[in-house]
Amino acid sequence: MPPPQDQFYAGLGQAVRIGTELLASLIVGGGLGWVVDAYLLGSTPWGLVVGLILGVAAGVRNAYRAAQRWQNSPDKPGQR
Repeated sequence: MPPPQDQFYAGLGQAVRIGTELLASLIVGGGLGWVVDAYLLGSTPWGLVVGLILGVAAGVRNAYRAAQRWQNSPDKPGQR
């Protein structure tokens, strides 16, 4: 029998997942913006700035969607 899931640790895992997604989107957006600046357009620093802004927007969108899924989930641990 699997151990019962504690609601605290389930929420902590969700928070770590959202934080990781935010960080990853910043890294990807900044990296793509840097590549556009360095190799394609040479428009330093505007490609990096736009990439970071798009990365933040994508990260916040993903975090919002994950929080909505978590809130509406019928099988949240610790609830009956």
